[in-house]
Order: sequence, then structure tokens, then C-alpha cells
Amino acid sequence: MRLCYLLLLSLPGLLAQVQNYDEDYTDIFGNSNNYDNPFFYQQQILQTQTSGPGQNALDGQTEPTEPGPLDCREEQYPCTRLYSVHQPCKQCLNSICFYSLRRMYVINKEVCVRTVCAHEELLRADLCRDQFPRCGVMAHIGQCGAMGSNCARSCGSY
Repeated sequence: MRLCYLLLLSLPGLLAQVQNYDEDYTDIFGNSNNYDNPFFYQQQILQTQTSGPGQNALDGQTEPTEPGPLDCREEQYPCTRLYSVHQPCKQCLNSICFYSLRRMYVINKEVCVRTVCAHEELLRADLCRDQFPRCGVMAHIGQCGAMGSNCARSCGSY
């Protein structure tokens, strides 16, 4: 029984220490936790390959006509999402009040980041040309508008 009292008395102190620990947290890169920011993005870092001893610096390079694996760029695009949440709603009739949960819809407008590489774009363009040959012909002669949204939707326009 004394152990239970001791545990209950020490519980607020333990919780306070855990809360302070979260505020002082920094990761190994020196970034502090930024949970208050609603637009917390994950960043991708591309590293260049260095040549080691005995390797030629030209061995890792590709021909100028072929895009290499490091020909990538980060592209921002809108990624708007619709969420449903339950919010309490107070309804009163004379002096009697009732609370009910109503479903509300929240639009979360975010900007997402994706990594686009040149070799993936070429593969997608080849696949698009094979699957939709009319779109490629119409785009080549500048008549993409005549095809409507079929070509844009089928060939990777996000």
C-alpha cells in the first residue's frame, strides 16, 4: 500500500521531467523538434559521389546524352486534402441543452515536395509514347489542345 502512495506522489514529478525532455530534444543534425509548425516537411538530400583512391573521376559519369542518377530536382506541388473531424455542437431547447458531435469537413491546403529525376521522366515519356501514340503526334505538331484533357491526364500531368 505504501508503494502505491509513493508511486502516486512521484507521478507528477516524472511527468514534468518527460515534458521538459521533449522541449530540449534536438536530433544529431542540430535540428530542434518543430511540431508547432503545421507545414513540417521532410527534406531529401542528394549526395554527390566522390571518387576514391584508384578510381578515375570519369568512371562515375555518364555520357552527356544520358541523364545520370544524380540529375534530380525537387519540385513543389499542391497536395490539398479533405479531412473530416467531429466537433461538439450545443443545441438548447428552453433551459435544456444537448451536446452532439457533428461531422465537419476541413480543407488542409499544403505544398508537398517530390524529387523528380531526368531518367524517370524519360522512361515515363517513352511509356506514354508507346501507350498513347496519338498524343505524341498531336503534341509534336502543336495540336495538344485539340485532344482535350485525354493526353494531359494519360501522360503524367499530376
